[in-house]
Amino acid sequence: MSKMPLFFVVVVAIIIIAASFRFVQQRRERMDNDAAPLQQKQMVVSNKREYVPGFRPSPQRQTAPAGSDVRFEVSVKPQNGGMEVTYRVDEKQYHQLSVGDKGTLSYKGSRFVEFRAE
Repeated sequence: MSKMPLFFVVVVAIIIIAASFRFVQQRRERMDNDAAPLQQKQMVVSNKREYVPGFRPSPQRQTAPAGSDVRFEVSVKPQNGGMEVTYRVDEKQYHQLSVGDKGTLSYKGSRFVEFRAE
């Protein structure tokens, strides 16, 4: 009984490997975005969304718990038609944009830099 069960050791090892893989993946994406050139395109804000990751409202509770980490996303698409792209933005950028705004989107790789409305 003094030995740890093999199952517990395997589960802990899988969790550590998965966490390490995710850390390396995020670091690589950050480095790719830093190395990417600044690009600009004429876009239209097509959608906005704010959400709490992992939060599933129940019928009894329709609001997120206090102190929750809220994430903000903005979806844009080219003015002349094309595929919609979604970027995570900070709260200040989120509240400056409105659905239907047209302007110039600046981005580096998959990182949102700024949106200047016309």
